[in-house]
Amino acid sequence: MKRLFYLLLCICCILQSLNAQSIKEVTFSGGAPLDTYIPSITVPVLTEAFKRNGIEFKALHLPSLRSLESTNAGILDGELHRVSNFHEVSRGRYPNLIKIDSDLVHVWVVAFSTNNIKINSWKDLKNYYVSYYRGRKNITAALQNVVPKKQIFRVNNDNKAFELLNAGRIDIVVTERNQGNKILSKYPKFSSINEVGQLQQSKIFSYINKKHKNLAPKIAQTINEMKNDGTFEKLIEKIKKNLK
Repeated sequence: MKRLFYLLLCICCILQSLNAQSIKEVTFSGGAPLDTYIPSITVPVLTEAFKRNGIEFKALHLPSLRSLESTNAGILDGELHRVSNFHEVSRGRYPNLIKIDSDLVHVWVVAFSTNNIKINSWKDLKNYYVSYYRGRKNITAALQNVVPKKQIFRVNNDNKAFELLNAGRIDIVVTERNQGNKILSKYPKFSSINEVGQLQQSKIFSYINKKHKNLAPKIAQTINEMKNDGTFEKLIEKIKKNLK
């Protein structure tokens, strides 16, 4: 009986290895448009990392919740960008996603307003009407602990949140700093809006469906190798120049 067990175990390991070797293409999705700050970094890095493992990498943009549902169900292969403690802030709702454990980018979540106020922490938001791009689990988790539900406005994109702020319907927009500043510099109508405080720094990782669990450590190792050989830094520098 023991021999049969070990034989089956060996067969399973061989099949998993063959499956990993047979993967020719993966498709990751994310809740932010691909031309925005975070995916403009994660997509090129992941493209190179998978290329080094003989796999073609494709990326697409879906609404954040639809992206999560698709990747968790295995319809798509992974998430382009989620925070380090994603499973904690999403309360374990997406158990089939495995972190590719090498961080891709660090970002600041900040507050923007037309008012002359200073925000030093999440608790400082409790008396304000706040808007943010729905599907950002880290922001959802932070706000629900301090801001009454009736004061929170979830919208389909950052532009809509800034429009609400500009119209005086809310007091504060919470979003990622680089993306927020990009929008403000693009639209003169938002000239009265300024950053009024830092809320949280986040490390961003990609996540892969568990059907590719053997790939997760390989891609993480490859990204680390890219950091060591200088490829990662060169990609980031090139991306930041193109974003200016």
